Amino acid sequence: MKRALKGTIAIVALLSAVPVLAADYPYMRPAYAESWKNPDDDLRFEFGTRYWLSWGEQDASFTAAGLGDVGVTTRDQTHIVELHGKIEDLSTQTYLTGKAGIGLSTSGTYAITPARSGAIGRNSGIGYAATDFGWLPFGKLDEGFAAGGFVGYQYWKDAPDIGSGQVGATFAGNTPTSFTAAKDDLDIHALRLGVKAQADFDKFDIQGEIAAIPYAHVSGTLGGSSPDGFNLGGTEFQERAPTTLSGRGYGVMVESLVGFHPTENLTLRVGGRAWYVEGVLDAQFSSRAGGADQATLNLPSNFARIFRYGALFEATGRF
Repeated sequence: MKRALKGTIAIVALLSAVPVLAADYPYMRPAYAESWKNPDDDLRFEFGTRYWLSWGEQDASFTAAGLGDVGVTTRDQTHIVELHGKIEDLSTQTYLTGKAGIGLSTSGTYAITPARSGAIGRNSGIGYAATDFGWLPFGKLDEGFAAGGFVGYQYWKDAPDIGSGQVGATFAGNTPTSFTAAKDDLDIHALRLGVKAQADFDKFDIQGEIAAIPYAHVSGTLGGSSPDGFNLGGTEFQERAPTTLSGRGYGVMVESLVGFHPTENLTLRVGGRAWYVEGVLDAQFSSRAGGADQATLNLPSNFARIFRYGALFEATGRF
């Protein structure tokens, strides 16, 4: 009887302590709402490759005061392979893109006036690398349509091989006896400010952008003319060093693509692209005439422009 009474007293004491224990127990977070999702779901990725069948043009003319004009013209076809990627943040409507391309094969013609002309050689160097950061506040990235603007930077090398481009290294009088290479080699560092729009449907998508280039720094060298030299004002001038140039430019870049989704994660696109930069350049012309080295001349440009355009073909994975 005493044992049963003791057991009953213990059970009553335990039950009376439960509220106290519950009051002291730490707060427990409730279960996630059904609408909760992992923050990583706000990120969307694209990585792929492109083939750019491009045509390129360079045109520049420089004035040698009292002697005449010196010019360079190139026309080429270049096959370019490009890698590209994009990260989209659906929660902020922003994106970051990157791309890099390199020319695998270039052919065409060149002319250095009033010196020589010929076929573009096999050692051309044409390529680029760029990155953009964009914000698309109009529409929704994950609901079919979005539009906005972006800012970016692009490095662009345009160096078609102008055949036997060279300048004199040593001379006998005014005649070169040995030579050194002088490439047509332009480096462009460009600021991009643009607008972009994209629309994504069940089985296809379309996107387009246009970017102004308010400033570009242009530098490089022009191809050499030896052993022909330049006949300027009735005097033969031989280049004794590569003709260098530098200056500033501005221009525009346009791109448009239409895509097809054969599967949920694969996109095939086709479209076009065009880049154009023109500017004011100064060339430093080091020459030899009459059997003696001449003072280096600063030749301001009458005009200078570079243009590359063509068709794009893309295969991209999306996840």
